[in-house]
Amino acid sequence: MGNPGARVSPGIEQIRFEGRNGNVKAGPGSQTGLGLRSLTRKRVLVPLISLMLLLVGLIFGIGWYFSGVLNYEGLVIREDEREFDLIATVVGEGQIRLEQGPDGGEWTWPGKWGIVWDGGNGMVGDITVEASDSIVRRFTLAAGDPPQSSPATLLSDVYPADPLLYLGIDYEEVQYDAPLGRQDAWRIEGDSGTWAVFVHGQRDGPEEGIPVLSVLHELAMPSLLITYRNDKGQPVDPSDRYQYGLTEWQDLHAAVEYALSQPGATDVVLIGNSMGGAIIIKFLYESPLAGKVKAIVLDSPVLDFSALVDSGARERNVPGFITATAKWVTTLRFGVDWDALDYLKDVDRLSAPILLVHCTQDERIPIDTSDELAEQRPDLVEYSVYPECGHPDAWYVDSARYERELKEFLLSVSG
Repeated sequence: MGNPGARVSPGIEQIRFEGRNGNVKAGPGSQTGLGLRSLTRKRVLVPLISLMLLLVGLIFGIGWYFSGVLNYEGLVIREDEREFDLIATVVGEGQIRLEQGPDGGEWTWPGKWGIVWDGGNGMVGDITVEASDSIVRRFTLAAGDPPQSSPATLLSDVYPADPLLYLGIDYEEVQYDAPLGRQDAWRIEGDSGTWAVFVHGQRDGPEEGIPVLSVLHELAMPSLLITYRNDKGQPVDPSDRYQYGLTEWQDLHAAVEYALSQPGATDVVLIGNSMGGAIIIKFLYESPLAGKVKAIVLDSPVLDFSALVDSGARERNVPGFITATAKWVTTLRFGVDWDALDYLKDVDRLSAPILLVHCTQDERIPIDTSDELAEQRPDLVEYSVYPECGHPDAWYVDSARYERELKEFLLSVSG
C-alpha cells in the first residue's frame, strides 16, 4: 500500500475517474489537455486557412479574368466590332426611318451622324418625325444601296470619309519617316506658317479629323492628319499593344518634324481626340520640339488610363477590390505601368494654351479627368463642356458651336 503522506507527481494528481465506465478526464494542466486544445485549434485553423486560400484564389482568378477583358478592350490591336442595333429604311427623298434603337437613346440625339448597314453607309441629320418606337431623320447616301429594313448602326464618323467629297477640300496622301518605318498621313495645303497636326483616337484614322478641317481651311492653316503605330496598315509597336502615348508620341514627334521641315513653317497646333490627346500630352512632356507647339486642342482626352479603367469597372458594377486586383494582374501579364500613364500628375509642365472639350455623357473617358486638368491649369485651359452627348461627339451634336469655339480659340492664339 502506498504512503498516504507521500507526494504524488503533478501529472498523476490531475487525473480522475468518473462514470461507470471509468472514463478518464484530464485536468487543465495535463499533457492530454494540451493535446486536445492543440487538436481543437487545428480543427478550426485548417478549414479557416483553406477558406482564406480559396478566397484569395477566387479573387485572383476573377482579377485574371477582368485583366483579360481589359487587355482585349483597351490594349489589343484590333478593329472595333460593329453591333447593328437599329433597323433602317429609306422612306422618301432624303429621309430615313430608324426603329428599335438602343436603350441609351443615342439614336435620337440631334446633330450629324454616320450610319452604316450591311451594304452601304451614309449620313443622318435633323429629326423630322419622332414617335415612341421610331424616328425619321434627314438622310444622305454615301455608298451602296439605300437600306430597306436593314440592320444598321449610328457612328461618330463622317460619311463619306473623304475631305474632298464631304467638304470640297482637296488633300494629298503623303508619308513621313517615323521610328518604326514610314507612316501615312493626309496633307491639306494652306498659307499660314502655323501647321495643324491632328492625332486621332484609338482604332480610328485620319478621317476622324474631318470635322475640324472646315475651320482650319478657313484660317488657311496647312494641316497634317496623321496615322501612328498600330493603325491599320501601319507599323506595329514592339509590345503588340496600344501604349496610350508611351511610345506613340515618337510618331507624333516625327510628324511634327515633317511639318516644320516644310517651306515657311514656323510652329504647330496639335489637335487630338481620345487617345490622341494622351499622345499629345506625352509628346509635350518628352519631345525636344514641344517648344514649337503654339496651342493644343483636346477633345475627350485620355489623361489617366487608370481612371479610365476605374470608370469602366464602375459602369459594370465591378467592386473596387476586384478592379485593383485586375490592374495588378494586368501589370504582371502585360507590363502596364499605371503611374507612367497618369499624365495629370505632371500638368505643371504644360505651357501652351489649351482648348479642352468634353461631353457630359462620355461613356468611355471619364469627364472627371478633364475637370481635373481644367482645375489644375486654369491659366492655360479654356474648358468647353457639351451636354447630351457621348464619346467624342461634341461636333456631331452641335457642329456650329464646336466650329465657332475652335475658330475663336485659334484666332486668339494666332498673335
